[in-house]
Amino acid sequence: MRSVALMLLTAWTCLPAMAHAGGDLLFNVTLEYDQDRNHVATQSAFDDLAQHLSRSIGRNVKLVMTQNAERVGERIRTGTYAILLAPAQLVGLAMRNGYTPVARTEEETQVALVAAKGARASSLETARGRRIALPHRESLVSYLVRGEMNALGLSPSRHFGQVMHMNQYGAVTYALDIGQAELVAARSNDVDELLRRNPGARVIRTLPAVPTGGVVVHDQLEAGLEDRIRAAFTRMDKALEARLQRSHFGAFEPADRTDFEFVSTRGFFTPEVLPGASVVTAEQVRRLMARNVPLFDVRSQAQYREGHIAGARNVPYRMNSPKEVDYDDSVDTFDLGKLPQDKSAPMIFQCNGAECWYSYKAANYMVRRGFKKVYWFRTGLPAWKAAGYPLRQGG
Repeated sequence: MRSVALMLLTAWTCLPAMAHAGGDLLFNVTLEYDQDRNHVATQSAFDDLAQHLSRSIGRNVKLVMTQNAERVGERIRTGTYAILLAPAQLVGLAMRNGYTPVARTEEETQVALVAAKGARASSLETARGRRIALPHRESLVSYLVRGEMNALGLSPSRHFGQVMHMNQYGAVTYALDIGQAELVAARSNDVDELLRRNPGARVIRTLPAVPTGGVVVHDQLEAGLEDRIRAAFTRMDKALEARLQRSHFGAFEPADRTDFEFVSTRGFFTPEVLPGASVVTAEQVRRLMARNVPLFDVRSQAQYREGHIAGARNVPYRMNSPKEVDYDDSVDTFDLGKLPQDKSAPMIFQCNGAECWYSYKAANYMVRRGFKKVYWFRTGLPAWKAAGYPLRQGG
């Protein structure tokens, strides 16, 4: 029985790769939550897109449409889809799970935070304690707001007095109109009309623009298919392109990972600041170590032995809390007995780079306990290597 179970488990694990190797290619289209559309026309347009792909690449493409971004995220992690057309935040997730971008929408999304006159807020900081309305939790607009807050080391639930999510995008701007919200997140192309309807309202922050959506393909597709899929999306008939535009995707242009690098790291990477600590570069770390300031590598012992900064001491931070700003470190483990006891003593914390939360949490652990000279080497080992500084192996 054990051998049969093992065979079944192996077969299930290999399903995505086998599905991509021959037969139908599963093509998922994920629609944004917060955009109104004619559902019949949308279904027809994407049916025709699937047929266009089949003809262009010489393989049968099976269309699956959804608006459930959370469920799609689960399928991305298991490599279920061969081709995915989705909002930018899901493209970013796919890039971290075995997919490569081949096309992006020509249209971009830029988000502005707009405060009502009565809110008396001129910045994100002065908007603290205000009521904010956001679109659906899984929408691109809300994703970008959370990512911006994360980069600033802020938790929306703690920073704002109330966070309201609206399933319909129009309800978000209406919330400002009727005074239900003091602050809203809106697409920049809607801001002029929003300000016209709300005299005295003002834009307090504009976020970087990102592609509205993109196309990714699974890395296990056979050679040459990726290029044919890219060509199919970027050279489609203008009439079909126009129909997709009415469904809020529109024309496509060739893309690679750099087009989605920003959106793929937003919210996934550590914050860019840490109040109470100093964020330092590789050169600054080298100078501090030359003055005998200790550097603590808080990765696992196994990772430390594979390669570490010469002179770094290994004190692993064992993380059970989630990778987000608003976390409880009481469920984590950190051996303070191996660290300086003098709260005025300087110390540096480092791990595997900006996406590694261990050093962020280790540095924050010390800040929260009153240590005054904490340095966080956010870019960590990759930045040290890039600077050409020495590494060591072993314990």
